[in-house]
Amino acid sequence: MEVWRDIVLVILALGVFGFGFFLVARLDKFLDENRKAIEKENEKNEPYCVLLTEEMSEEEIVTELKRFRDKHASTRIVLYDCSDTE
Repeated sequence: MEVWRDIVLVILALGVFGFGFFLVARLDKFLDENRKAIEKENEKNEPYCVLLTEEMSEEEIVTELKRFRDKHASTRIVLYDCSDTE
């Protein structure tokens, strides 16, 4: 009789672990979709242009360009001298 009790205990433990695995997989899928939605919403709030001034050092300009390009895949760079424009 004790053998049956151990077998039932093992089967119940496996059931609990299986159900836990199922719940964690569903939670992981939900959190991944939620993270993607949050990232997409944050992209809308990101600036779509950056002003690089003459006061910035070369390192600061490069850092800003890299950061901007990481967040915006289709980056185009236009340079112009504002002393000629009104």
